[in-house]
Amino acid sequence: MDVGKGNIFGIMNGFKQFVIPVYQRLYSWEIEQCSTLWHDIVSLEKENKASHFVGSIVNIAENVMPTGVQRFMIIDGQQRLTTLSLLMIALWNFAEKHPGECELKPSKINHMFLENEDESGEDQYKLLLTEADKETFISLVENRPLPEQYSIHIKENYDYFVKQIESRTLELDQVYKSIGKLQIVNITLEASDDPQAIFESLNSTGKGLSQSDLIRNNVLMGLDVRTQSLVYHDL
Repeated sequence: MDVGKGNIFGIMNGFKQFVIPVYQRLYSWEIEQCSTLWHDIVSLEKENKASHFVGSIVNIAENVMPTGVQRFMIIDGQQRLTTLSLLMIALWNFAEKHPGECELKPSKINHMFLENEDESGEDQYKLLLTEADKETFISLVENRPLPEQYSIHIKENYDYFVKQIESRTLELDQVYKSIGKLQIVNITLEASDDPQAIFESLNSTGKGLSQSDLIRNNVLMGLDVRTQSLVYHDL
C-alpha cells in the first residue's frame, strides 16, 4: 500500500487514466455537495487559507507498462474525483472563451486534468466513468452535444460550476490556485493488500451490498479493466 497526501494536480498529472470499475455505483453527487466544494474553494482564497482536506481516493494500480498510459481502478473516491474533473472542464471551457484574461492556458488544464496528449481512443481520457455516465462525461471533455440519454447528475453539476465561474466571485487564476489547496489522501493498493476486503469495509457504512454484489465484485476486482467489462456483461 502506498499512501501519499497531495492535490488533484499531482494525482492527475502525467500519462494516467483513472477508471471507475463497472461494479461501482453511478455518479450521484448533487448540487448540495458541489455547493459545499465551491464554498470551500472560495473560502480558501477569500480567507487566505493554506489548505483544506476534502477526502481520500483509493485505487488499484494495474501492472506498470513500459510505455503508454498507467491505469488505476478507483475503488473509493469516485464522487469527489468526478466532481473535481467536472469543475476542471468548466474552468477549461471558460479559459477557452476568454483568452488573455488569465495566466492559465487552456491547453495546460486539458493536458493535466482531462486528456493524455497524443493518445487515442479511450486511452486519451484521464477519467473513464461507468458506462451509463461515460458518454456524457466524454461529451463534456470534447465540448460536443450530450447524448440523448445523458447523465442528469453530471450535466447539472457541470452547469452549476459553469454558473459559479461565470459569476466572477473569483477570477480564473484564483479558482485554479484554490483548487491546488484542496488536499487529498491518495491510497494506491497492491494485490497483497486484499482490495476486496478494503472495498467491503469502505462501503460498509453506506447502502448495504447484496451477496450477489459481493460475489460479482470479488470476481471482477482481480481482473484488468478491459476484461472486467467483458465479464460483467456476461454475468
